[in-house]
Amino acid sequence: MRPVDATAETVPEAAPGVLALFRICVDPDAPARLAADADRYLADLGLGPSDRAALLATGPRRLVTYRRLVHNRLRNATRGLMPRTVARRGDAAFGADFDGFMAERGPKSPYLRDVPGEFLAWVAPRWADAPDVPPYLAQLGRYELLDYEVANEPSGGEPHTGRPLALDRPLRVDGSVRLARFDYGFHRLPRNPKDRTVPEQADTPLLVYRDRTAYKARYLLLSSFGWELMRRIVEDGSAVEPALREACAALGRPLDDHHLAVAAELFADLEGRGVLLGAR
Repeated sequence: MRPVDATAETVPEAAPGVLALFRICVDPDAPARLAADADRYLADLGLGPSDRAALLATGPRRLVTYRRLVHNRLRNATRGLMPRTVARRGDAAFGADFDGFMAERGPKSPYLRDVPGEFLAWVAPRWADAPDVPPYLAQLGRYELLDYEVANEPSGGEPHTGRPLALDRPLRVDGSVRLARFDYGFHRLPRNPKDRTVPEQADTPLLVYRDRTAYKARYLLLSSFGWELMRRIVEDGSAVEPALREACAALGRPLDDHHLAVAAELFADLEGRGVLLGAR
């Protein structure tokens, strides 16, 4: 995901009433404090008498209901983008994780689509230290978010340049393309959230792109040479010849006829998939 650059430092620019609603949504003890003494709690949040009166007119129970609706919306958005990750974690454990996220950090982006990525960034180190969490779970979450990102990337579908591949020129690459490396073969797992197949542990360098017909994310497993080559072409924008030389050098291999043939086969495959779109 590509989170919007929104940090905690931007929150104080909001109106006091908005800030109070934000605190009501994220403070762990908000329901109890609203039930015990709502006026005192709202005063502690920095609201003046008129603002407190306006919120109190809605009733403390409605404020708690509003908090619950916000939590449910954010939790369901996260479940929707990471269904297999959440299913393997389990409803109760995921609910506790998400409550911790809301209490300790909360979302910073104004966009609902960014919340799952923010949650995953917060929870991943905690899952890494938890003995009851499968070691692959955070990476599975990243994989699922990547699937959504590629499928919904605004770029992509650009036309072919009409120019053939040239060693001294960079290549146009479809705007939906991403390169991602995982320690597990998630691309082989069934997509059913009820499935509990343990992913194979293996270095998995992937080129991910959006299919131009089905508009779904597709995955191509790359060799170590293919990964080094495409990383330079996609991410660095290198011309073909220096990308070939640097890819071989990174692996301690010579640029020989074998690697040239492998590269030619890979380029032809990617052009057929609509990933490579001619020389720039």
